[in-house]
Amino acid sequence: METPTISVVTVTFNSESFIHECLRSTAAQADGQVTVEHIVVDNASNDRSSEIVQNEFPDVVFQANSENRGFTAANNQGAALARGRYVVFLNPDTVVPDGTFRTMLGIMEEHPDIGVLAPRLMDEHGRMSNDMGDRVPTLWTLIGTFWLLNRVFPTVFSGVNRGTDISGLEDCDWACGACLMVRREVADVFEWGRFGVGDDFAYCIQIGDAGWRIALTGDAEVIHFEGRSWKVAQRNTLKGPPSEYAHYLHSHKGRLHAVLALAAMRGGLRVRSAVHRLLYRFSGDPERLYKANKTQQFLGHDEYAVFREGDVRTPTSYPG
Repeated sequence: METPTISVVTVTFNSESFIHECLRSTAAQADGQVTVEHIVVDNASNDRSSEIVQNEFPDVVFQANSENRGFTAANNQGAALARGRYVVFLNPDTVVPDGTFRTMLGIMEEHPDIGVLAPRLMDEHGRMSNDMGDRVPTLWTLIGTFWLLNRVFPTVFSGVNRGTDISGLEDCDWACGACLMVRREVADVFEWGRFGVGDDFAYCIQIGDAGWRIALTGDAEVIHFEGRSWKVAQRNTLKGPPSEYAHYLHSHKGRLHAVLALAAMRGGLRVRSAVHRLLYRFSGDPERLYKANKTQQFLGHDEYAVFREGDVRTPTSYPG
């Protein structure tokens, strides 16, 4: 079989609301010169996700797991099946505008030192998404992001996520995993680690530490419905393992820096959740409730991340 130019890997879990448009828009990226292979790994969905993929997109390489193996394990599973010269990890809650992959492919061909390339992310309203990655976590960058200071004072407060729009090509420390184009030789060496907050951060950091460039481009865009693929926006706080931010801070900055940085992050999350909930009471806008609940969910991580024995990796065991 002919080697495809690009292999797209998408992990689904109860993604019936989005997967059709994701697959349709991805298939439209193929033309006479760029061939696209789409691999979908379903993590035991109990909705119509599998049915939609198999019945409406017979050319898709489909693999169904009997249990939910998690996002990162399924990404690795899909990457192992990929045959393309480039691998694109693409969330199911995305739409890829015409020509996006061609533009990204051209950038990768022009810059052979780029290992990972991410597009400009837009939300469903056509605005720049605030979900794009940028810098490694420190006390300063976490304050900048979670207290929104990187949006108000971007020249003073850089953030873990971008606070300003992007045009052209810019290097970064990491990029959002909603859409990542990865060079074949990079995808063959580096795997996704544990599933949790910051798994895309950890994936990019290990690649950057190996000497590859991580970059964002404003010349290619992808619409991302920002977390809707989670299928969870409930008020109850989810308890989870420490985030990759916590591991990185403890390993690279020390316990005291980690304690202060995580406290700043959690303080910002609490304030933002309360503000969104208050605005929901006055406006009735369901988007406000979604954001309030999603913000609160992040508080389930890192609560005791730097206090309990065994919660954090040692510097020698952190990727890179």
